[in-house]
Amino acid sequence: MMANYFNISLRGTQFVTSSTAVKELLDKLSKEGHAEKQENGDYFLDRNPVLFHYVLDYFSGRKFHLPKGICAIEAREELEFWMIPVEAVPNCCYEVMFDDNLSSYEAIENTEQHLIHGILPEVENDASASKLQKIRDTLNKAVIDPFSNLLGKVWLFVVAALTLTTITCFIINTFDDYRVDRENIPTLPNNATYNFFYSNPKRKTLLVKVVPLERLILEGVCNGLLLVDLMIRFVISNQKRSFLFNVQNIIELVAVVLCFLVIHLATNPGNIVNNPDLSTIIVVIGAMYSLRVLKLLRLAETTAEMKILKLCFQKSWKILGFLVLVFTIFSTIFGCGMFWTEFDNAETFPNIGISIWWAIVTITTVGYGDHYPKSTFGYIMASITALVGLSLIAMPIATLSSNFSTLYNCYTFRMKYMKAKKKQQCKKA
Repeated sequence: MMANYFNISLRGTQFVTSSTAVKELLDKLSKEGHAEKQENGDYFLDRNPVLFHYVLDYFSGRKFHLPKGICAIEAREELEFWMIPVEAVPNCCYEVMFDDNLSSYEAIENTEQHLIHGILPEVENDASASKLQKIRDTLNKAVIDPFSNLLGKVWLFVVAALTLTTITCFIINTFDDYRVDRENIPTLPNNATYNFFYSNPKRKTLLVKVVPLERLILEGVCNGLLLVDLMIRFVISNQKRSFLFNVQNIIELVAVVLCFLVIHLATNPGNIVNNPDLSTIIVVIGAMYSLRVLKLLRLAETTAEMKILKLCFQKSWKILGFLVLVFTIFSTIFGCGMFWTEFDNAETFPNIGISIWWAIVTITTVGYGDHYPKSTFGYIMASITALVGLSLIAMPIATLSSNFSTLYNCYTFRMKYMKAKKKQQCKKA
């Protein structure tokens, strides 16, 4: 009986088995050069022995169980090496086998590579790069990773100060108390235009009051410097095509240019009061002028937390899409239900569109209170809607929070690894 047994040595750790399937596999691995067969029939493999007990369990007719705490990538490599099918892994071990956060690390590395790609030139330079190219690379590094050097920090501080100043001016300009009376109110061409302005206090303010000259100059200077910043970033960019078609850069350019247009129209309102599309012009210019607020996103994106949040939304697009789908379905269901529940009440929910609007603000727990039920069954329907809304919101928020926590932890570990690597390279140098 003992003659059927043979020894397997994995880096000195001895295993004994009589499995024919294991022997056939080892013979195959020996032919491929992955194992060494001794003259006495034993085998030697230069391989980690930690999981081999579980390999022998599988070839003895059991499932391929995996111990807690083992690297998921190593587990999959062992599975492939010993030619064990994935179906052999029981469902109790799925987490051990696939919980490696590999996709999170890859997403972070891809983000870093994208930033590096923005720094590097489109063509490879020779070893003796020109001084001009070195200056461009330094400036690019300061723009893309401002916390990496003093120049980047100063640049970021200046841009942030200019941005906050323009946004503050933009907000203050909408306050009637912070505007001054216009000396020469433009002549209105007809009663319709008069009614257009004076029927709405916000339009009237645009006509009869003007932004103080000092604030207009301050706003113009700040936006001019932001335009210079945008031009410098374009000049030093090594990926000019990508820069030109970047949505955020286009928005910044439009916002800066419209600033000067708004300053011109604010001081010369007579240029547009005669236009038949006056209402559309004011709304479109005002809305596009407000795009300057998006500049804050670029400032926030210089922080690691904002980059992680952006990655979190990218990785969670499926759950977010599912959330929108489920909200749409349940808003429609409860909206229709509320409409017919309150059908006999003439004072509530005049149509299904309004009742769906009510369902949306109720499910999202906003609850404006502009529309609400007044019947007993309406109260019951509203209570059910609110409870369902709480359940729906909790699930995607928990998923987003978990994804953000995982990505942030991965980012933290990677930063520690990069610092240790850099420290080790410095020692070797």
